[in-house]
Amino acid sequence: MQKCLIFVFSGTGNTKLCADLYKKYFLPLGIETEVFSVRMKDGKYVEYPNPENYDLIGFGFPVHGFNCPKAMNDFVKQLPKLSEKKPAFILKSSGEGLHLNDYAAQKIISKLHRRNYDVLSDRRYVMPYNMIFRHTDEMVKGEYIYANALIDLHCKQLSEGKREKVRVCPLRYWFVPIVRILWIYAKVQGPTMYADKAKCLKCNKCVKSCPLGNIRFDETKDKYVFGTNCVLCVSCSFGCPTKAISIGLLNGWRVNGSYNIEKTAANGDLEFPVFLKLKGFKGFLYKGYYRKANHILQENGVKLAKYAENIDNK
Repeated sequence: MQKCLIFVFSGTGNTKLCADLYKKYFLPLGIETEVFSVRMKDGKYVEYPNPENYDLIGFGFPVHGFNCPKAMNDFVKQLPKLSEKKPAFILKSSGEGLHLNDYAAQKIISKLHRRNYDVLSDRRYVMPYNMIFRHTDEMVKGEYIYANALIDLHCKQLSEGKREKVRVCPLRYWFVPIVRILWIYAKVQGPTMYADKAKCLKCNKCVKSCPLGNIRFDETKDKYVFGTNCVLCVSCSFGCPTKAISIGLLNGWRVNGSYNIEKTAANGDLEFPVFLKLKGFKGFLYKGYYRKANHILQENGVKLAKYAENIDNK
């Protein structure tokens, strides 16, 4: 049996859920998969499995402002060069379908190539927003069903060694680095974040959920302290049970509370699919992505209804 290792940086869990779907759909193809969450402790990345011991390597992350999070970029940067070339793939999650998100991995792909990772493909999956606005249950259901179908297809293609040309649009590609200023902004904003003492339960959930160990409780000041290692993954504010955490200038875009994606997707009373019916701003954000997704599935003979039925019948 072949072995796959997926390095995944995930704040609120969307990308981790996608990586777990890869693990699910790889197994029947004879590929055993380990999903490793990239995290930091005391300013250092926690010990991770040796990629030399695997046949296929995946790299997963959420798109932050059309870019790869700095934490994932820095993780790839510190990886040693492989002794021999190995096939690899990229999986990304984003809260909307805009095609500018497709170029988020360009910076780390070049780093991976220099380290002997042969990147075969770069895929992106729309998942529920953890910023700006909350997705409806119908949207959540649709996103999860489409992700299942697209990831299952991608697993089959990867198992066959299929290579895809990673396309670059110069106009869009050069826009992405401009927005990368968010890397700097995140470090500056981090210390301005705070937990409202009137609401805070001191449950330490924010400390435990932060993938970069950027939050600590200062007993002398009786408050939570946020450091400069923030990447705006918003895991802390998203998971706070009392909505106590302020995320600075972006607080108006804060979304709070788990979507319970798998349970929502299994609700047979929810309409599916809904994305091509969306109008106005939401239509702009999602219709293009799902038209392309439908084309990919149809072109490869994949019946989306099969995945909807399987999930509804859980």
